[in-house]
Amino acid sequence: MLKLFLILSTVMVASCHLLHAGDTPPHYLYKVLSVEDWKASQGSKQVKLSADDSAFIHLSTEEQLPLILEKYWVDVPHYVILKLDSSRLKGKLVLEANPGGSNRYWHLYDGSIPIDAIVLPR
Repeated sequence: MLKLFLILSTVMVASCHLLHAGDTPPHYLYKVLSVEDWKASQGSKQVKLSADDSAFIHLSTEEQLPLILEKYWVDVPHYVILKLDSSRLKGKLVLEANPGGSNRYWHLYDGSIPIDAIVLPR
């Protein structure tokens, strides 16, 4: 039993992902950002983000993208969608509902999006 606990603890510390055992992030998560933030990220080791991501970084699953785009980006003529390898994100991923909401989204706390976590801009 102790050996199993040590293995699980090592996995949890190494990936820095799990808040609850059942809340395993999908392999890919997505981040929508402005073209300006994308351009500012070029040549950096991590993605430059807007002030909207200061408390935590807002992420979504592929299935949630249409809702996010419709709700927050509908009036923005150009934006960049990053497909991210969630295992390469730095910080703590938490699946939670926004205040007053019932849909749960992945939020990255105390972390960043390293450039090498980007699978491709979409």
